[in-house]
Amino acid sequence: IVNIPYTQECNDVAMMLIQHHQAIEYYQRAMDQFEQIYADSAHSARVMALVVHPYIMGAPHRLKHYRRALEEMRARKDVLFWTGEQILDWYRGR
Repeated sequence: IVNIPYTQECNDVAMMLIQHHQAIEYYQRAMDQFEQIYADSAHSARVMALVVHPYIMGAPHRLKHYRRALEEMRARKDVLFWTGEQILDWYRGR
């Protein structure tokens, strides 16, 4: 059994629909989490999950914040964006 990380901390259902945060909160949490995980990755591989649903984060007033976070993460040349299947293939090939 292989488990791929899943987060409640950066989960649009919890943050937007249950906790009723403003959309900017998703960006701030995602970037805070990213910066810590990125620093931790200097010594070993790390996986970060961003849980989003098109009908929630795809809403126009939220999408710009999600897009901004992704753009900032993608600006790092050594960060990969993989699907669960790609992560599993990498893990199995180790």
